[in-house]
Amino acid sequence: PMARASAEAYDRLAEDAPIPFGLDRERVGFLLVAGDDDTERSSGKEEAEAAAACGVPIQAVDVAEIHRLEPDLASDLVEGWLFDDARRLDPAALTVALALRARRDGGDVRTSTVVRSLIADGDVVRGVVTDQGALEGDVVVLAAGPWTPSLLRTVDFRSPITGSRGWLVHLAPPRSVVSRVISRAGWHRVPPRDEPTPPITAADLMDGPPKTNTGTLLQPNADGTLLVGGSRQAVVTDEPEDPTVPQRLVRGAIRLAPAVAEATVLGAWWGIRPMTPDGRPIVGAVRPGLVVAAGHGALGVVLGAGTARLVGSIVLGEDPPFDTDPFSPARFG
Repeated sequence: PMARASAEAYDRLAEDAPIPFGLDRERVGFLLVAGDDDTERSSGKEEAEAAAACGVPIQAVDVAEIHRLEPDLASDLVEGWLFDDARRLDPAALTVALALRARRDGGDVRTSTVVRSLIADGDVVRGVVTDQGALEGDVVVLAAGPWTPSLLRTVDFRSPITGSRGWLVHLAPPRSVVSRVISRAGWHRVPPRDEPTPPITAADLMDGPPKTNTGTLLQPNADGTLLVGGSRQAVVTDEPEDPTVPQRLVRGAIRLAPAVAEATVLGAWWGIRPMTPDGRPIVGAVRPGLVVAAGHGALGVVLGAGTARLVGSIVLGEDPPFDTDPFSPARFG
């Protein structure tokens, strides 16, 4: 429901956006594939079933159909699932479009304003402290991604959100390699997980940087370029501890689609994603005057506008747009 609410909001924004943000009008499709590996095939089936339970049309495809759909994929694939899903947009342009729309509608959008702490009067949160001074209001909505826990600690509130570094590699193939988003099974985690992801401990760090988990995701862009992902590594320092991740991502991409080897490398970058133990965001009031909206992992854009609808209903005291229990802060005690 949260993702569906987001898609509907982006469609409405696209009709009257201050600037274009590259939203696909139609679904481009998502193909999940697996090789001859029991774990990979089981993961693919689990992800397809989870998507179907959310209302996404799924079609199981065999080897012949995989290569009819995507002739450049590797020959060692044995099973696939075609999702009638996946629409792309430019996240940076979307952010600017939303800020411009907010300003047009009377909002005060401040950039380069660092928030250092929350202001509390007993249990009631009254505002924030910034480098430019205090800002007070009736409600503070804390949507600071992986930095949310550090701000919550200023009012003695503990959050299970942790940071996870993820890399992307940007390529320019000489010709189109894939026509839809492609993923090798086993990369996406399907919430709720049976076993929560534990935080990194000092004992873990004693033996070296946290392990980096990588998968393979190929996203063709409208301009003919290709984005390659993805990776997850618990964040300890501001800068990456493992500089080999782009190399590993490209290796996985070439294994999945050998023609990727001919692509020109345009660049690579990383970001820090806010993760929760069960893979779902935390959205709800945690103190009087304080609403948290964070922990979206790699789905910040997919769930962003739906999160805004839920936050709006909480702040205004209205009925929620969908069931709030899966996102309740109370689920972590």
